Amino acid sequence: MEAKQTARKRITFAWWWLIWAAAGICILLFGAGLGVMTSAGAGASRLSGFFSSRFGGRSHVSFLIVGADASTGRGLADTLMVCLVQPKTGEVGVLSIPRDSRVELPGVGIRRINAAHSLGGMPLTIETVELLLGLPIDYYVEMNTAGMVELVDAIGGIEIEVEKRMYYRDRAQGLLIDLQPGLQRLDGEQAMGYVRFRHDATGDLGRIIRQRTFVRAVAHRLLAPDMVSRIPRLIEVFLDTVDTNMSPKELLALKKVLEDAGVEGIRMETLPGEPRMIHGQSMIELDREQLQSAVNRVLWGYGVSVSVLNGTDVPGLAAMTAEELERRGCLIVTVGNAEERVDTTRIMDHRNQTARAQRVFGWLGRGAIFVAPDAGSQADVTVILGADMMEGRP
Repeated sequence: MEAKQTARKRITFAWWWLIWAAAGICILLFGAGLGVMTSAGAGASRLSGFFSSRFGGRSHVSFLIVGADASTGRGLADTLMVCLVQPKTGEVGVLSIPRDSRVELPGVGIRRINAAHSLGGMPLTIETVELLLGLPIDYYVEMNTAGMVELVDAIGGIEIEVEKRMYYRDRAQGLLIDLQPGLQRLDGEQAMGYVRFRHDATGDLGRIIRQRTFVRAVAHRLLAPDMVSRIPRLIEVFLDTVDTNMSPKELLALKKVLEDAGVEGIRMETLPGEPRMIHGQSMIELDREQLQSAVNRVLWGYGVSVSVLNGTDVPGLAAMTAEELERRGCLIVTVGNAEERVDTTRIMDHRNQTARAQRVFGWLGRGAIFVAPDAGSQADVTVILGADMMEGRP
């Protein structure tokens, strides 16, 4: 306790904003998103210079974010996320790992992945994730549930549209989730109840969707004008509840890259899997082929995910175009009809990564690129096919 008090005294006015940045990063990463987000502004070249100078010019830097339930021992990992940043391109990818994923824990055997933290802390958790994804982890950020509650309270709560009635009581853990549907401001305990609730048909996968909703709410709150007055409390909570092997300069570099990318510019997905009952335990069975595809596409940014919509009266045009884009290596997310008819094909860039939209433009050979940030879109690019697609065709 004395050491922490000494550490607080060493924090000068010049450093308060740095700790605030770190707290903002941690609160969002824990909830299943990233940093204090603003709209993308600077180009990748400026980002590369700033970021690489802090991380030795490496081509990529990886982060493991863990939110632990402190109710049992070291705590089961409630939230597991891997973030990969590529400084030269300014690309950021994030994969959420369902806590009930069935994996091999080195030296232990087959378990749910959330048990790695409880059995071996961060060392075993990092080793397990590295084995699962085939990706070395450079840095970690760890926070327990109690710390998350304090951080949400420190920013004055968050506003969330609760989508349905949520009620669950666990007397053994002293846990009560009691939320009514509708738009409301949630304090720390209520927000954690919202994020942790999984006692419905959607289970763990539904909880991951709610984590993303939580992320957007926290990002919005952190950008509020009154946040400056809350900095002292944020500093105190951060020092007490967050553990990381990142230096203050590295935290600042991470904050910078996330701000420049913007929430819309970050690829975010959950590892795909199927719920299974295995030896009497509910687990998520991960498909190895789909897992590797997600790592390549989301973390490394290989390929482009595209939705194709038909904005003409020509039947089957979207399906034919999707087939052609798939041959080019695109991942086709959806194929369907647009709500309106258009003359010029629209290539909608949802990630502020114009290189991807330009690639699609090159393959189509026509159309116009529009920046249309959409953090909730599963596709990097949406193509609305126009009448110009029929020009030069028999």
